[in-house]
Amino acid sequence: MTFLYSPPIAKYPRLFFMVASVVLACMTFCDGQEPAPPEDPDWARRFFADDPLAKRDAVSLQDIRDGLADPKRRGRVIADHLGRVQDAPFDEKRQLLVDALQSEFPEVQQQAATELRNEHELEWVIHDLLVEFLESQDPKARNAAIAGLEQLASPIDQAEMESLRAKIELLADPNDYVALLTAHRLEQDGILALPGLIEAWKAGHTRLPLVVELLADIVYSQATSTRYAVAEARMEAAPEMSEGVAPVIGKSGKAEKTKHEVRKLMEAPEPKLVTVFYGTNRELSERPIISIQSIALYPFVASLLLFAIFATLANSPDSKSGKSGCFKWLMTPLMLAGIGWTLFAMVGGLQQYWRVDNGPTFGPKRDANNITHYGTCNVTIPPRHEIGTVERPTLGPENEQEHVVIQRTDILDESAFFEAVRSRISSLPKSDKSCFVFIHGFNVDFENAARRTAQIHYDLGFEGAPIFFSWPSRASVLGYFYDRAEIEVSHLAIKDFLIDVAERVNADRIHVIAHSMGADATCRAIAEIGERGKIFDQIVLAAPDIDRDVFRMQLAPKLTKTANRTTLYCSKNDLALLLSRNFNDSTRAGDSSMGALVLKDVDTVDASDIDTDLLGHSYYGDCLPLLIDVQKLLISSLSPQERQLRPWPVDEELLYWTLPEESNSEPPVPQ
Repeated sequence: MTFLYSPPIAKYPRLFFMVASVVLACMTFCDGQEPAPPEDPDWARRFFADDPLAKRDAVSLQDIRDGLADPKRRGRVIADHLGRVQDAPFDEKRQLLVDALQSEFPEVQQQAATELRNEHELEWVIHDLLVEFLESQDPKARNAAIAGLEQLASPIDQAEMESLRAKIELLADPNDYVALLTAHRLEQDGILALPGLIEAWKAGHTRLPLVVELLADIVYSQATSTRYAVAEARMEAAPEMSEGVAPVIGKSGKAEKTKHEVRKLMEAPEPKLVTVFYGTNRELSERPIISIQSIALYPFVASLLLFAIFATLANSPDSKSGKSGCFKWLMTPLMLAGIGWTLFAMVGGLQQYWRVDNGPTFGPKRDANNITHYGTCNVTIPPRHEIGTVERPTLGPENEQEHVVIQRTDILDESAFFEAVRSRISSLPKSDKSCFVFIHGFNVDFENAARRTAQIHYDLGFEGAPIFFSWPSRASVLGYFYDRAEIEVSHLAIKDFLIDVAERVNADRIHVIAHSMGADATCRAIAEIGERGKIFDQIVLAAPDIDRDVFRMQLAPKLTKTANRTTLYCSKNDLALLLSRNFNDSTRAGDSSMGALVLKDVDTVDASDIDTDLLGHSYYGDCLPLLIDVQKLLISSLSPQERQLRPWPVDEELLYWTLPEESNSEPPVPQ
């Protein structure tokens, strides 16, 4: 139960204000005397006489400039009268303040700086002045400008500086693609990357032209973007000020920008489109029609439950019997849980109502004829995507600028599907004709599987073809045992799909990534493939929800014969696998709370030390250190030693690994 503290002001407001009045009176007359009147009773008359603008109803910018030229008035004219100027474009006001900031009189500079600071323009005005000095022929002026620009950048600690230097080193990679991706990341860092780029410039970087180009682009964009944003906001707030738009100085110093051009410059960058290929044995169904009226039922039920809680707590228990009191404390948490469930259902309904994807929908059940459907999903990644996150709206419609959105889903026949995958792989460089197949876990629907596949592909900077297989999970926590029974059948469809991928896509390297219960189905499928040699390059099992003994004795020996390397990620903080252990009465392979499962020819990586979500079960896709490790594994096929993992010996022959310190890790470079 939560006890609410009520401050005295809520109980005795009149007493509070009376005491406050006495305190203020004491502060005013603390010396026991009344304030002395002005020494000169005619000061106000002389003030208005010396300041003719005080008598005017309207003031212009020219009046302000004339006042700055008057020695008697320049010390107050901006502070007193600039706010009264009307019908003047913002850029003209700003230019007046910029000119005043460079005045020879300190009192004028101080007024201009104060006004610019109030308008959040001071930093960028100083920035523009420093940028002009960068073009100076005087070396001292250029060095001073560089030092000033460094000071304007947000302070960075030593770890961030080391990370920046690592990016600068990666910029020198002989692979042009890697260098350009790194340049893109540095450009996104903006002004924070200036110190490292300047350092590389002075040191004569091997890709000096690229460094100089980056430096120029960052300085220019930082000097102009905020000015355009403010100008746009001003014009939106006061359309009448946009008439006869004042010229805006561009990179050349002469080009004029109209309002339309300013709006174009400020358009948000386009989201990244990722096409993922899929196979699924789910039923093909119609998209459910959800009305706003049906969604409105949820908050109504939540309101009724909330009212019932207040009514229950308001009735005191019978003093002669403890039953009613026990009933009250039992029902309250149950009704709170009901409120949480209704609100959660309301959010899910709203997301379905506002979903923007077009094309077919796949339901939670298996296809009645055991048919595997093939196709593609076009998924957009937002411009400000955070690595390891599948951005989704809490409330409101999907927005491609902020969320991971399925733009369209298409169905292809089997031959067209594999032809499309082959075409995608054939367009890749000879050194990286690869693909990965992702198999999701329980409590995942088709759409979330597509979004997660696109996010993993993008965050890993993986050039190959992203493919996923979606088996019919009920996408519900309550459907755990249904999902557990489903993999007994669906693992056969996964087996056929993996064989087709191995034989028909013409990839030099095929990776398999399986999560949770999907890892159980995948291991069963691969174990039944038989003696086909090492048809896979990497098999990655993330938090596998598999009986530990079954995996150790029956599955792992067959698994390792089909892949060049098999990696198992486990954690002792995985609450979902802890619950699965209790449900199935057996320890799971991905649960290291009773010790990590260490086997010959299997690289076991304990990820217990990294930060995870509440359940600690989805770290394979949303934790940066693990994404970095998987990136090195899939792109370069590096061993644990080469990935700088920390070894922990179990006996003379076996050992397992833990991830390196997070602070020493570099984020993957997305596409």
